[in-house]
Amino acid sequence: MSAGTLTLTNNSAAVAGNGTAFTTEVAAGDFIVVTVGGVPYTLPIKSVESGTALTLVSNFTGPTQAGAAWSAVPRMALNMVTAAL
Repeated sequence: MSAGTLTLTNNSAAVAGNGTAFTTEVAAGDFIVVTVGGVPYTLPIKSVESGTALTLVSNFTGPTQAGAAWSAVPRMALNMVTAAL
């Protein structure tokens, strides 16, 4: 798991972090993996605004969730998995 927790809001591309370090952990094109309501989501990152704010490529479609644990997945790692399939 990556440091801190996330707040994801239904129908919003904005992600707020608490105790996160987005500027050093992720970059545009990387992915966030988070489980909300028992459903795993792999969310592509459009931009990183600060250590505690980033924007997704598209609006989050799951239910609003605060305090969600998350994992950062570098773009290259996910591309390699897809290529291996």
